[in-house]
Amino acid sequence: MRSSLSILLAGACFVLLVDFLFYRVTRASSCWRRARWLYWGVSLLFVTGIACYHVAMPGARGPGIYFWAGRGVLLLLLYYVPRCVYLAVILPGSWLPCRRWVKRVARVAAGLSLAVLLHGTTVGRYQHEIVEVKVVIPGLPGAFDGLRVVQLSDLHLGSLGESYPGIRRLVREVNALEADVVVVTGDVVNNFAREILPWSEELRGIRARLGKFAVTGNHDHGDYTRWPSAGAKEANTRDFLENMEGCGFRVLNDASYPLAIGEDTLYVCGVQNWRKPPLPSYGNVEKALRGTAGHVVVLLAHDPSCWREEVVARYPVALTLSGHTHAMQVGFRIGRYTWTPARYFFPEYNGLYSRDGKQLYVSRGVGYLGIPGRIGMGPEITLLHLTNSYRK
Repeated sequence: MRSSLSILLAGACFVLLVDFLFYRVTRASSCWRRARWLYWGVSLLFVTGIACYHVAMPGARGPGIYFWAGRGVLLLLLYYVPRCVYLAVILPGSWLPCRRWVKRVARVAAGLSLAVLLHGTTVGRYQHEIVEVKVVIPGLPGAFDGLRVVQLSDLHLGSLGESYPGIRRLVREVNALEADVVVVTGDVVNNFAREILPWSEELRGIRARLGKFAVTGNHDHGDYTRWPSAGAKEANTRDFLENMEGCGFRVLNDASYPLAIGEDTLYVCGVQNWRKPPLPSYGNVEKALRGTAGHVVVLLAHDPSCWREEVVARYPVALTLSGHTHAMQVGFRIGRYTWTPARYFFPEYNGLYSRDGKQLYVSRGVGYLGIPGRIGMGPEITLLHLTNSYRK
C-alpha cells in the first residue's frame, strides 16, 4: 500500500510540475492568459484520474477496468510526453541567442514524439515481429534436430478490446510458421480467467504438430485484485486452467511432458510462476523436472529470474524460455544497439543468454499492460530453431 501511495504522489507531482513549467515557458501566450482556469482544470482532471486509478484498480471485479484504465494512460501520455519533450529542448536552449530556432526545434521534437506515440499505440501494438533464433543444444537427439518451437508470451488479453485485430493476426502469423511446438510463457490474462473467453476460438485455432504448452505467469494467479474470499481466487485459477485447456494448451504447472519421435525423447517442462522473495512465488523447479534425468529439457518459466537464481545454480536444463519483462514496452533499436529502461531492472530482458552451458531466451511478449501499446519495442513472435550442431 505504501509503495502504491508513493507512485500516486509521484504521478501527481510529476503532472503538476510539468504543467507549471510549461505554463511558465508559454505564459506570454494570450490563450493561456485568458483561460488559466481551463489550463489548470485539465491538470486537476489528470491528477484526479491518477487518484481514481490508485483507488479502483486493487478492487477491480472484472477485466473491463484494464481496458479503460489503459485508455486513461494513453490520454495522459498523449498530453504530457510532447510537453516533456518540448521542455527538454526549450529549457536548456533558453540560454542560447537563437531562441526563435530553439522554439522551432522544440515544436518539431514535440510533434515527432506525438507521432511516435500514436503509431505505437495504434497499428504498432499489433505489428508483430517474427524473431528467428538458432539455439544450439549439444546432445539434442537427432530426431529433434531442426525442431521449430514458436514462443508467445504476455498476451494480457484483458487489456484488449473485443474489436482488437491483433489476436486474429497473431494466429495467422503463428500458423504460417508451421511450428512443431507452440509454447506460451505466462501472463495470458491480467487477473481474471474469463479474459480468455472472447478469444477462445482464435487461440484454439493455433496449430502445432507435436503439441501446445503453457505455464502460468504472475498475473495468471490473480494476485492483483482483492478477491471476496480465498475460494473465489482458487475458483478463478481453476477456470483459468480449464479455459486454457479448452484452447488446446496443456498447462504445465510444475510438471513435464515427454515429446517422443521414434526412440528419441525430449521433455517440455513448466514451472508455475517463480519469483524472488518477498514477491508471491508458486513454482517448484525440482518438481517440474522430476523424471527427466538424462534427457534434454526445455523449461518454460515466466520470470527470467528463475533461470538466474534456480536453473543456473542447480539444474541441468539445456534451454529455458521466459517472458515477463515486456522490454518495458518502450525503447529503440539502431542497428545492433538496443536501449530500453528494462536493462536497468532486469539482468536478462530480451534475447538469448548463456551461462555455464545453460541457455535462456527472454521474449518481449505479444500484448501490453499499462501503456496501451509498444513504443519502439514491438510485439514479438519468436521462432526458435533447435539444433545439435554449430555447423548447420
